[in-house]
Amino acid sequence: MVKLSHEAKQKLQQLLEGGQFAIRGGFLPLVIYLGFKGGVADPGMPEPTVLS
Repeated sequence: MVKLSHEAKQKLQQLLEGGQFAIRGGFLPLVIYLGFKGGVADPGMPEPTVLS
């Protein structure tokens, strides 16, 4: 097993916490974006927009 210094462990922990934050904070906006981008409106309905 690899021995890490205390400083390296802290940096790795910060990196992992930042990654979790990015995934949690970006998941819902990504799903909404993909829904608008790939979604198909019913025939006769206007295209959906973010403001409506």
